[in-house]
Amino acid sequence: MKRLIILTFFFAFTFNLLAQQADTTLVKDSLRHSPAKATLMSMAVPGLGQAYNRKYWKVPLVYAIIGTPLYFALDQRNKYEDFKSAYVKRLDGDASTIDTKYADVYTDQNLLDLIDFHRSNRDLMFVLTGVAYALNVVDAAVDAHLFYFDIDDDLSAQFKPTVKYSAFDRNFVPSLSLTLKFGKNNHKHY
Repeated sequence: MKRLIILTFFFAFTFNLLAQQADTTLVKDSLRHSPAKATLMSMAVPGLGQAYNRKYWKVPLVYAIIGTPLYFALDQRNKYEDFKSAYVKRLDGDASTIDTKYADVYTDQNLLDLIDFHRSNRDLMFVLTGVAYALNVVDAAVDAHLFYFDIDDDLSAQFKPTVKYSAFDRNFVPSLSLTLKFGKNNHKHY
């Protein structure tokens, strides 16, 4: 008797599952283009997430936005190292290491000021490079989330100059009218 109840329950549950067919097109579409995949791709190689999202025109912009502060960070690092090396050569007390590049150009205090200046600029440029890299990842993730977003041609906005009567001033006042169109025959005036 116990087996009969279990078998009946099993078959009823199985037939119930087979009787229901879900619409899997939305699930398949969402699996086809994954925001997580775009994010991970953009984290691995900057611009790869944009290419995955089929926004190929953004790839050169990503490299320009990341590459520009990185170039200046490396340039500032080289200048920092150059001035630091000259300062260390001056103060090491060894007669064989002489600062010949900046000996007659900068004082010790000038070199310290230049070292601090280029170190702070180097750090700022590396931070900006990190921010640009993070924006690249965020852009890929947002584009992937909006990949299937419907952009209808019926969306529009229109500004019109108008003249309205002001009861408070008892005068006509020039103004602007904004008309928003959301789809067919759906107008909102503001």
